[in-house]
Amino acid sequence: MRALLLLLFVPTLVLAQAGGPPFIPVNMMKVTATPLSSTVEAVGALIAEDSVVLRPEIDGRIEKLLFKEGQPVKKGAVLVTLDSAEQRARLAAAQADLKLAESRYKRSEELVAQNFISRQALDESRANLDILRARLRQEQVALDKTVIRAPFAGVAGLRQVSPGAYVGKGDDLVRLDALGTLKLEVPVPETYLPLVRIGQPITLTVDALPGKSFSGKVHAIDPVIDPVSRNVRVRARIANPAGILKPGMFARATADLGGKTHAILLPEQVIVPKADGSYVFLAVDGKAELRKVVLGKRDPGRVEIVSGVSQGDTVILDGQIKLRPGVPVVTLDQAAQMMKKMQAGKPR
Repeated sequence: MRALLLLLFVPTLVLAQAGGPPFIPVNMMKVTATPLSSTVEAVGALIAEDSVVLRPEIDGRIEKLLFKEGQPVKKGAVLVTLDSAEQRARLAAAQADLKLAESRYKRSEELVAQNFISRQALDESRANLDILRARLRQEQVALDKTVIRAPFAGVAGLRQVSPGAYVGKGDDLVRLDALGTLKLEVPVPETYLPLVRIGQPITLTVDALPGKSFSGKVHAIDPVIDPVSRNVRVRARIANPAGILKPGMFARATADLGGKTHAILLPEQVIVPKADGSYVFLAVDGKAELRKVVLGKRDPGRVEIVSGVSQGDTVILDGQIKLRPGVPVVTLDQAAQMMKKMQAGKPR
């Protein structure tokens, strides 16, 4: 009992044998393989399959808004029209100029055939005709830009303007989102990358809809791994025919990756972080050894060791601050027994 009390009150106890090196008492454990669920969990925010903020390509006054906020629209439907009086007038002028140029070119062909004008005059007439045709197409494009259509089927958001307002090129009009299918982008640790595949099913839950789950499939994997987090971005598609899910919802995704069923799991407190990676202290032949490890999946209070530690190794669970590589270590039981022997050997 006296030996145990002494250990409690002297946490940095160093024991010494006559003429021998000091010993640091620590908790240890033998490394064993633990059954590991082959699932990975990640969190992220839902995003629309397609999303765009409609903006005019020309300046103009809004003539009509032909959509209802929050309501679905079909692909190609006219959503906004701008006042097109000026563009129509320019188009009519271009049409008249082109008609006159065509007549002059036809007359020039007749005069060339009769040798009344040179071939150069005919070429100039043809060039003028081509210029006016290009101008007509340009004016037609400008007129078409006064009509803004839905580039895809979706749901119109809240409008940012009112009829009669003058808008400039690039001003926001309304947001359009395709909600029939949503996407979820989540980070996945690089150690699981070999197990992730296109078409892999996932299960999705959202905080806003407790008790409900949704299904999806992986459809894209980023080819580049983030050099800081060591994660790879994985994107999945989730069917949303009823429109229950909304972009921006916080979601949790779970995927069964298959593969390994056993792994080495250690308490998180054994990890010694350093600038060049993660380490753990092992007890090897009665001495502390600092070994670099590669971490994998994390569970509450535990972390997977992908490499660096094997089954049968002895991991030191505490005292990392006072440990140094090569320092002799003993278990708490061994330390208590040594204390008893030391107390028993003292003269009364």
